[in-house]
Amino acid sequence: MSRAAVSALVNTLERDGLVSKERASYDGRAVQLGLTEAGLHAITTAFQAHNAREQEWAGALSEDEQQTLNELLGKLTAHSAHFDVRHRN
Repeated sequence: MSRAAVSALVNTLERDGLVSKERASYDGRAVQLGLTEAGLHAITTAFQAHNAREQEWAGALSEDEQQTLNELLGKLTAHSAHFDVRHRN
């Protein structure tokens, strides 16, 4: 993401009360971000819903199929380290 995109996103999250923003004490140019209570609740709720969807989705597979899927995903993840993921084609 560009700096402008990150800045716009942070400003939106701050406006919505999900993050707090303050100047870093060690460097006046740096900004420290923190989750608000509302931000923590939003992330926790979203993670729980996402986890439930994944469990339901993976529940269609047998234990052997789940093991195979995990092995294949691990292989893809290990192989992806060879690519520059900072840029899209």
